[in-house]
Amino acid sequence: MTTLAYEKKDDIRKTFTVDSPIPYMLTKLVDRLQDDDTRKGIGKTGPVKGEWEGKLTRFISRFQAKINDRRYGFLFQPPKSALSYDWLGKQMCKLLGSSEQNCGIKIVNFSEVPSDVLPVVAGTFARLLYEIQFWTRPEKRTPFCIVCDEAHLYLPVRDDADAVQRQALESFERIAKEGRKYGVSILAVSQRPSDVSRTILSQCNNFMVLRLTNDRDQAVVRRLMPDSMAGVTDILPLLDTGEAVLLGDAVLLPSRIKLDEPSVTPTSATRDFWLEWRTVAPDEAAISEAVETLRKQSRPENQNGNT
Repeated sequence: MTTLAYEKKDDIRKTFTVDSPIPYMLTKLVDRLQDDDTRKGIGKTGPVKGEWEGKLTRFISRFQAKINDRRYGFLFQPPKSALSYDWLGKQMCKLLGSSEQNCGIKIVNFSEVPSDVLPVVAGTFARLLYEIQFWTRPEKRTPFCIVCDEAHLYLPVRDDADAVQRQALESFERIAKEGRKYGVSILAVSQRPSDVSRTILSQCNNFMVLRLTNDRDQAVVRRLMPDSMAGVTDILPLLDTGEAVLLGDAVLLPSRIKLDEPSVTPTSATRDFWLEWRTVAPDEAAISEAVETLRKQSRPENQNGNT
């Protein structure tokens, strides 16, 4: 309310809900919680125990511990610019916009996000993109695809998901089921398809399957094919590096294809162990630098160009 009053957004003050992304100071929220936790009630004969008095003490203690934990600094200690009213609009324009300076694929690196909050962060991010697209005027929508690398980490099978992971699942499953009519699609990438949400896999129209040796993973692919073509999965363990089986609406029949090698080798590519064990000697200075980086929990900017 304070932000909307300061920005003179009277029309939004009349209609905003708990889902409205409005910036606010976290310290003010803590102050209000502490006020509720200590406020006395007023009885006929004087002060009495308040409705919330003493009930929020443990919650406030845990909440402040999270706020002070530097691992969650990106959540609870944002830069001052993130608290401005127009910050979210500018960030969404960078992600969804397509100008000469801001076009092509956008990479969002969640590799340094703590694993216990990764599902929530990824799910909230996807939900925000979907909601922006949902509320955009239909004639102004530009379709886009969310590529979920290592999808099994935050899109697990619902039966195996805990309460935190289910929060992310709900956002991504909603996109998988309803996103196509708003121009939002999902590309799920995983080495373990058997660990990816069945709801999301069932909504995918096309599949590119590389070498799989696990029986459970092969069974997932087998269920995606017509019974007459189930034998195609027999070649999955025999595929060479760069070979894949392509099936779905994009092709008339399941096909075995050979992918072109990338012109720029990805940093996630498998290292050449046999060669590098003999030719690359351990660098003690680099190891000492890695120890300091571990202590800082932050990579130097020149080591990682992702955003």
